[in-house]
Amino acid sequence: MRRLSVQCPAKVNLFLEATGRRRDGLHLLSTLFAKINLYDVLELQADESGQIKLEVEGADIGAGEDNLALRAARAFYRTFRIGRGVSIRLTKRIPVGAGLGGGSSDAAGMLLGLPKLFDLELTGPRKRALRRIAAGLGADVPFFLHPAPFCLGTGIGERLKPLAFERSLPYMLLAYPGLHISTAQAYKSLPAAPRRDVLTRLSQLDKLLASLGNGRPVEDWAPLLFNRLEQAGLPELAQVGQARRILERLGVLGARMSGSGSSVFGFVRSHAEGERLLKRLQAYPWKVFLTSCQG
Repeated sequence: MRRLSVQCPAKVNLFLEATGRRRDGLHLLSTLFAKINLYDVLELQADESGQIKLEVEGADIGAGEDNLALRAARAFYRTFRIGRGVSIRLTKRIPVGAGLGGGSSDAAGMLLGLPKLFDLELTGPRKRALRRIAAGLGADVPFFLHPAPFCLGTGIGERLKPLAFERSLPYMLLAYPGLHISTAQAYKSLPAAPRRDVLTRLSQLDKLLASLGNGRPVEDWAPLLFNRLEQAGLPELAQVGQARRILERLGVLGARMSGSGSSVFGFVRSHAEGERLLKRLQAYPWKVFLTSCQG
């Protein structure tokens, strides 16, 4: 039977501002998404059972109906009326509850992998159907479905503008303190910022995009990175702030929390510096990675 392997990248938010709220209570955002070279892996094998079977390795998460990858597969089957079955092995390498989008990336990886597994030609209408499925699964899923390594996200994050920068971004250190932070609780605990402050931050985003677009050195744009969710009123964020300060003391540039946390990332000037700091960070009870942005 045919097999297929799909790499599902993590992401960081280089910038995240809450610009308002919709009538349904969801926050409107202006965010700069970046895919990074840290991956979950989906292994898909077609069979004749007619069933969707999921096995998860590498993390203590369920393979039930709340699993986004499984929900994506079921939605794909309903939409495209797939008659054959599939066995799925999901190997988790992206920390769970870390603000890195692992579940959303797994869902998008499923939507990208299943058409290839079943030789389903992606015509224009079928691509639009995949985008509708992605949007229905979660606000971050459309970004992972999009081929661009960087996107400006607005709306609730689902309206995407792909971006290309003149130079690759430098290596990144990523630290996960082991805290699971609920995205819903983070947004619920976020105090409303004064409108003047929001507009100032959006002007800061424009400067960040211009600096990245012009290939400026990391020292120029690292101070422009921002995440409004660092100001959410959650006790767990005290440990996130401590992780940020430790990275900054080591000389990591632009250290910020990604998404709703609890992971913290920042940039280093070279791979050698990253390797040296990675060894020092292994003294802490965290998961630490030396990685980079795609593109």
